[in-house]
Amino acid sequence: MKKLMVLIMMCFILSLPMITTLEADEYQNYQEIIFDEEGHQLLKHYTKDDYNSYYSNFAKKYFMGWRILTVTRNETVEFLSETKLKIYNNGYSTIKHNITLTTKEETKFQASVTGELDLKVSGNVKKFKGGLDANIKGTIQYTKSTSASESYEFVIIVDPGTYVTIVTRGTGEISNGVAKHYLFWIQTKKGGWETFVVTTEYFEIIKERL
Repeated sequence: MKKLMVLIMMCFILSLPMITTLEADEYQNYQEIIFDEEGHQLLKHYTKDDYNSYYSNFAKKYFMGWRILTVTRNETVEFLSETKLKIYNNGYSTIKHNITLTTKEETKFQASVTGELDLKVSGNVKKFKGGLDANIKGTIQYTKSTSASESYEFVIIVDPGTYVTIVTRGTGEISNGVAKHYLFWIQTKKGGWETFVVTTEYFEIIKERL
């Protein structure tokens, strides 16, 4: 009977999907994300050697459940998410533009996974699947709030021979690491996880010479 049960469990485990691509939120497409402190990196920059090193922190076998390693914990980052517009003045007189920019409604909490880990999205709420969400939330601090859409009006003065760029910048917190799941001492899933929480966001106006 015991042999039959083990055989059934092994067949179930072998039938599980193998997901190796990065499942990520829009912050992965930001133009720039810089950690305030050195020695940290985004999940998408993890190498094969990084994964092997982090996985080696786990014991070889556990009976059941998730095991989590937090590599980066609530580290502050500065980001440049996108360039909203550029205004050039190749003429000889000053030009003035009245600009209205609208921020989109977005979830301040974003997440990414790699390997065999999965995300569940319900409306604006994102969770790590399979009970992993509760385990990660127990090791780091984050909230799942949403920012409302707002409109801002600017009067942009562009001098001759210059151009003005308006970009969206901000600050946030990133946590990431790896996780493994076990079922009856057999590893069923492993992969990387990451959370990104926007703390501030604003428009920056940059004036430069042509």
